[in-house]
Amino acid sequence: MKFNNLRSKLADDLEIPNNVVSDNFDMRIQGNKKVIIENHLGLTVYEKDMVGVKTKEQIIMIKGSKFKIEEINDFKVIIKGLVEEIKINSKE
Repeated sequence: MKFNNLRSKLADDLEIPNNVVSDNFDMRIQGNKKVIIENHLGLTVYEKDMVGVKTKEQIIMIKGSKFKIEEINDFKVIIKGLVEEIKINSKE
């Protein structure tokens, strides 16, 4: 518990999002046209109708159509397209 509080305080002191220093991901959905996932570990699948994003403890599967990666870097991935379904599965 103390370690998590330390990471939270560090994030606040450095004025960076808390999830950057934690194991948690942050996902935002803009309508059904855009998904933004921060604190990811890369893609597991990238097709026009499905995108898989790996996080520390989960795999996020996004299903739909016309997917394109708008932006990807070590911290954030932005996926555009028609989002029909999002599933979050624990890693095995």
